[in-house]
Amino acid sequence: MHTSTLASTRPVVLAAAETRTPAPLNIVGETTLVKLAPEDCDGRYAVFHLDAPPMTGPPLHVHTREDEFFYVLEGELVFEVDGACHTVRAGGSVGLLRGTPHRYQNFTDQTARLLIVTTPGDFARFFEEMHANTPPGGMPDMERQSAIDEKYGITTFGPPMMVQPGA
Repeated sequence: MHTSTLASTRPVVLAAAETRTPAPLNIVGETTLVKLAPEDCDGRYAVFHLDAPPMTGPPLHVHTREDEFFYVLEGELVFEVDGACHTVRAGGSVGLLRGTPHRYQNFTDQTARLLIVTTPGDFARFFEEMHANTPPGGMPDMERQSAIDEKYGITTFGPPMMVQPGA
């Protein structure tokens, strides 16, 4: 359910399935809810709730503009951070400063759930444009995605992890 934009001085209260966009976003096959948008906090940060089904996760990439914090709510994800892999389970977190190459993948047979916080919050606009470039159940148009990445200062180095490290 879409909640209209509020002035940045007003609290934002959302139910579990509510999002600040007209509908949930599809980001690399993960259902993404925007829980706090940049206009809610003068652009300082954005908060996202993602459901990561088995074998989903972003490609290896780096942000030049955002710091990023991941908190695993349920399940287990393998994070590759600056070349090192870490298994992060429910209650665990990963904090990254801009310029740190990273990706994560769900190698389990259960959906993982996580919160992502980015600062500044303009990253929400990247997710919205990525969603608009992704057909339902499909992959984004890569030429268009490259232009979106460039617009938001993101460089993609490689594909998502397809094999669990050490497996």
